[in-house]
Amino acid sequence: MSRLPGLLAAVSLIAACATTQAWWQQDLQEWRGAPVSELLEAWGPPLRTLTGEDEATVLVYDSTRQLDHRLEELRDPAARLSRDWTDPVFSPVDRSECTLYFEIAAEHVAAVRHEGAACDIVPRDPQRRLSDPPPRRGR
Repeated sequence: MSRLPGLLAAVSLIAACATTQAWWQQDLQEWRGAPVSELLEAWGPPLRTLTGEDEATVLVYDSTRQLDHRLEELRDPAARLSRDWTDPVFSPVDRSECTLYFEIAAEHVAAVRHEGAACDIVPRDPQRRLSDPPPRRGR
């Protein structure tokens, strides 16, 4: 009996787990190489600034929100609906935080990283950004 099919399945599963990342992480990585002025225009002023390795400036953005893991899965453009995703008994909502770090070198974003799962990423492409709703007019 050959063990090759089982071994290939195990290797495929491990590779899939190792490369799985949140759908928004690609949007975050697209900020690498962006001018600082573009980052500040899109994100606004950072919550704080740190000094990183080699005296590099690191801009830090924090956020906290209620995170419904069912909806996060559906926000993935490749997501498929499952029959039980609207089950009112199961409500995987929790308070989650995210800290984003943008390391700056030569007035450009040299590196980005995050900590946490509740990351709302401003896309670098302005056409992909959500605009604020217009103000409501009085009656």
